[in-house]
Amino acid sequence: MNVRLPSVRHPHSFYDVFSVVAVAVAIMALVLAIWYGSIIRTEMVVFMAIVFLWAAWAIERILSESEERAKRQRRRPPWDK
Repeated sequence: MNVRLPSVRHPHSFYDVFSVVAVAVAIMALVLAIWYGSIIRTEMVVFMAIVFLWAAWAIERILSESEERAKRQRRRPPWDK
């Protein structure tokens, strides 16, 4: 079995996005369980905003790559397959 680690720079699938967001939520929960204060809360809000902006970018990238791949396959004649 070939297991690939999630990619942050070049996400290829939903599992990359899901695993990065899940790890970020776990880190946030751990930090908030250990430290408690308004500054920490503000930092965690900024951290999660960055993570969710990254997730939106990653999903957009994955969808655009799949669209380009579909366009290339449509242009290829059926006898080339």
